[in-house]
Amino acid sequence: MSDDRIDELRQRLRALGYLDAGVDRFVLGPARETRGPVGLAIRASLRVGLLGGLMLGPAAALGVGARVPGLVSGGRDAVVLALYLAVFFFAAIVAASSVVSLTASFARAGGRAAAWAFTIGSLLYLTLWWRNANAGFGWSAPVWTSFALVVAVAISLLLGHAVRIATLAVRAARGGTEPLPPVSARSWHVVIGGGALAFAGAAALLVSTAAVESPLHPEHPPLTVVSNGRAMRVIAIDGFDAAMFDTFAGDIAARVAGAKTRLEPQDTSDPARAWTTIATGVSPQVHGVHAIETRRVAGLQGRLATDAGPIGAAISAATDLVRLTRPSIASRDERRAKTFWEVAEEAGLRTAVVNWWASWPAPSTGAIVMTDRALLRLEQGGAIDAEIAPDSLYAPLRAAWPSIRERARAAASPLRSDDPDVSAALRRSAELDASIVGLMAALPPLQRDLDVVYLPGLDIAQHALLGGHGAAQAPSAVAARVDAMREYYSFLRQLLNPLMTPTTKVDVLLVTQPGRVDTPAAGIVAAFYDPSSFTDLPKGMRSVAPGRVQDIAPTVLNGLGVPLSRELAGRPLPDLFATIAARYVETYGRPFTRTVAHDGKPLDQETIDRLRSLGYIK
Repeated sequence: MSDDRIDELRQRLRALGYLDAGVDRFVLGPARETRGPVGLAIRASLRVGLLGGLMLGPAAALGVGARVPGLVSGGRDAVVLALYLAVFFFAAIVAASSVVSLTASFARAGGRAAAWAFTIGSLLYLTLWWRNANAGFGWSAPVWTSFALVVAVAISLLLGHAVRIATLAVRAARGGTEPLPPVSARSWHVVIGGGALAFAGAAALLVSTAAVESPLHPEHPPLTVVSNGRAMRVIAIDGFDAAMFDTFAGDIAARVAGAKTRLEPQDTSDPARAWTTIATGVSPQVHGVHAIETRRVAGLQGRLATDAGPIGAAISAATDLVRLTRPSIASRDERRAKTFWEVAEEAGLRTAVVNWWASWPAPSTGAIVMTDRALLRLEQGGAIDAEIAPDSLYAPLRAAWPSIRERARAAASPLRSDDPDVSAALRRSAELDASIVGLMAALPPLQRDLDVVYLPGLDIAQHALLGGHGAAQAPSAVAARVDAMREYYSFLRQLLNPLMTPTTKVDVLLVTQPGRVDTPAAGIVAAFYDPSSFTDLPKGMRSVAPGRVQDIAPTVLNGLGVPLSRELAGRPLPDLFATIAARYVETYGRPFTRTVAHDGKPLDQETIDRLRSLGYIK
């Protein structure tokens, strides 16, 4: 396009009022240099994209941060995420605006159609963002909601107007004979009327979509405990073969009163996902932990859960390759539901949990939490990074750790095999389980209402000895490994004898899962009571109706006298515990309203290396 044509185009646009506003001049700045309609469309769209990225990036960052717990851990993460999303929206809007302006420029009303398409799309997004980011906040706060919708309408109209200007400029650059519509005073009345209509539409959308969501609940709803005066100890064993239960619990089952039930099989190939389902009483789609391995986005401290399927793995590999993401491990920050010990603690009960999946970082709420990184921190030393709560426990446990480890090695030393690889696998798992039990025993000897411990050693040994080994093994080698696993059951039974024995004040709940097996298999849940406390129950184990893994959390909470949330997917197993009738609340509220402080050196890479050495990740 010649310089005369450029000047003519700018004069036509100025005469029609399109260069009077600052936004118009910004969008049409490329008209000074363009060589044709395509060049003008691309250059104008770059400026429209810049406007859209600057406005939609921060809004999207707030929405994503609300919808993906754990991704944004502070103000710095929010800024970096806003920049990422601004770049994404910039690219998307540039592409869309270029196509729309070139296509719509051939139609007489193309500029108006392009404007309304962008306006409506942007308004829909921003309205739904406000709804999601505030979890149903909506019209319970009319001032803030009205302000948010006014901002959404303004952003949407501005983007729509910018796209319309770009479309009309491209249409003029094509040299068409049809006149361009002028910008007149009347058009501002249309803008104001359109803005009011857009506000009304956005408000209606907010009301209609919020109506199907849960109503607003307090972040910490009051939970009235009706206790039976008894405490509970939950022992979780991974990698447990249900067929071994009678042999494993035979002698203690004969001395106590109790009941057992089989659990419906679930996919236990990923222990972080499976045991978080048990702890929360809801499905992975609700609690949000889908895999051990997650991703950390470059520049962010928070983490992003990834799909464990082949597509998700391919995307993760690609983003790792370009250094956009790097591997991380599932944490408490990704969870969108409370565990049963967190609910019990918020109800005012005294609780302690040791070594559960996705329990790091530990909150400083008063409860004792030895996270899944606690053992690694005790080994590594250094300043604590929320691996143990309360912080005051770290110093005495760190001082006691050498003796705990020495006793664990001594307990594991009798496990031997003619095959040195088998001996090494058995001792490694046994030392780990014995260290966890030793850590549990080293906690302050206070009377607590709930103790929870998770033992992974059996699953680690089972996976190492009986997992896939490529070529087929000789029957004698397989038999030796099976015998080694039986020996490990005997070791574990002896190790857990003090914890599995109930008292007049403490009931025991044993929860087992089959571990990382190829096909879903049944788990076992068993309750042990002191027979002198329940004279109406005979000694020995009763078998009761089967349950589901989602039933464990409500069973524990109901046994402690804590009301149950109607959001839980399971129900208490009444035949397992002699408990009072279940009481209900609508919700346990939103989890993790307070950010956990991280002061020490993170153990991210050390945790990945440890889990890789144990066979959890590749």
